[in-house]
Amino acid sequence: MGNSELTKLLQDVVLKNEKPARDVATEINKPYPTLLREINPEDKGAKVGIEELVPLMRSTGSIRPLTRLANIMGYVLVPMDINPGDPDEANYMALDLMDGFGRYSKALKSALQADPKEDLVNIVEQEGFEAITAILTMVHYLRKRAEEEKTKNAPRLAQVS
Repeated sequence: MGNSELTKLLQDVVLKNEKPARDVATEINKPYPTLLREINPEDKGAKVGIEELVPLMRSTGSIRPLTRLANIMGYVLVPMDINPGDPDEANYMALDLMDGFGRYSKALKSALQADPKEDLVNIVEQEGFEAITAILTMVHYLRKRAEEEKTKNAPRLAQVS
């Protein structure tokens, strides 16, 4: 992991977000110019503090920084708050899964066709973790859905016996 990888990720989360960066700065009680300096990977003098990470993720609605930190440490995050009754959620998860595998496959192909330099290996690793996260999320969703179906059908099974 490069020194500025997380800072660049935070910059992407703040600037490539539906919510304007000025609104994010207001929500986390930080002057807008200060926030822009702290998320700028080129600015070595100011950086987002760990105490500000959770408010920043809440404000932007993105857990990408937390996910990347977990991946760097060799872990994956799987959301626990999944609504099995929402078919749209399952569809979006399936699309994320396919998209994640596509990015992983593309990164792996690039790395295998070249000398595996550290930056390519890092990209393969990151995309691989995201694909694993998507798979585990979908499995968790399906298990919750199966449990709900079992619970819903349990009274009918008792009546039949």
